[in-house]
Amino acid sequence: MKELISRLVEQAGIEEKMAEKVIEVVKEFLEDKLPSPIADQVSKVLSGVDDDNKADMLDKAKGLFGK
Repeated sequence: MKELISRLVEQAGIEEKMAEKVIEVVKEFLEDKLPSPIADQVSKVLSGVDDDNKADMLDKAKGLFGK
């Protein structure tokens, strides 16, 4: 999400706080309009659960099962 915020700040010329609000509004809109499985994935990406976090979450899940 940090990358998206940076792009909004640079390309749209808005403040970081405004960029965060824009992302939240878009996230809510997409959650309302998209089918649930897709909306869930979009929500995760826009909430900051990106590929780096996915790997971390996978490691934590493996730990629950003793792996």
